[in-house]
Amino acid sequence: MKLAVLFAGQGAQVKDMGLDFINLNSTLKTLAEEISKYLDFDFIHLLSDEEKINDTRYTQPLMIGVEILIYEYLKKMGLKPDGFTGFSLGEYAALYASGIYDIPSIMKLIDYRAQLMSEVSKTTQGKMAAILGLEDTLVDEVCKVISNETEIVVAANFNSSHQTVISGSEKAVLTAIEVLKEKGAKRALLLNVSGAFHSPYMKESGIKLRVFGNDFKRNPIQTPLYKNTDANRLKDEEVLDEIEKQIYSPVYFKQTIEQMVIDGYTHFLEIGPGSVLTSLVKKINPDLITFNVSKVEDIEKIKGVLWWF
Repeated sequence: MKLAVLFAGQGAQVKDMGLDFINLNSTLKTLAEEISKYLDFDFIHLLSDEEKINDTRYTQPLMIGVEILIYEYLKKMGLKPDGFTGFSLGEYAALYASGIYDIPSIMKLIDYRAQLMSEVSKTTQGKMAAILGLEDTLVDEVCKVISNETEIVVAANFNSSHQTVISGSEKAVLTAIEVLKEKGAKRALLLNVSGAFHSPYMKESGIKLRVFGNDFKRNPIQTPLYKNTDANRLKDEEVLDEIEKQIYSPVYFKQTIEQMVIDGYTHFLEIGPGSVLTSLVKKINPDLITFNVSKVEDIEKIKGVLWWF
């Protein structure tokens, strides 16, 4: 019996997220103020700004800051996970929680990542869409057939067997949607994101992020972390590779959960706004036990779980 912590990704953000934790005690307020020191904006203030909280440039550092706050509070309560993973953006909270980076480093890294992704989104007409009700392997095959040198679409997020997110140029994504519907997709939903994340259009940003990340001290991994890019456990020597490749590679979430189950994980705790990841976990394997903490009131639901591990 093992407990995994999952950190939520972009798209889960909501206005006022994390404020109930910040207002809970002086320790968390101080931690929030520390997080703000490493950003060029007021972290606490922007959590209430509905426009900024949905702007990639700010969403990413705000989400990671909130997830760190919640994780630190749960850790003081006795949370001792056996492993971590995060969905896309959420992997940065996992890089912190697993002991690789300290708060100054992880906040500067994610802030730079947000800047890079925001800049690409302004210069590239990228789209993402969720494809529901079709095997992920078929979605992947269709994307490969449609893509060419100038118009690219890829399977970007493998969420569950019948839920895959595609990403690429606007033209290629819209073409893929039509073909996938013809092949039996139940629904195709364009996502409210600002660019073609986890696609080759982000490759240059990944290279820049790696160079930037090379300046930060990396500590040995203290608790296992499962990678987005291939669902395997991250090794110390792979950290910079993961930081670079994760931004332009698919998120193999389904495969990650399947690998964690093979490795003995039975309980999954999602940290961050909402419960998207725990819902996906249940679709991947209904026998797994899931919990989520996004608000202070959720703590009561998991107190018993903390005593088991």
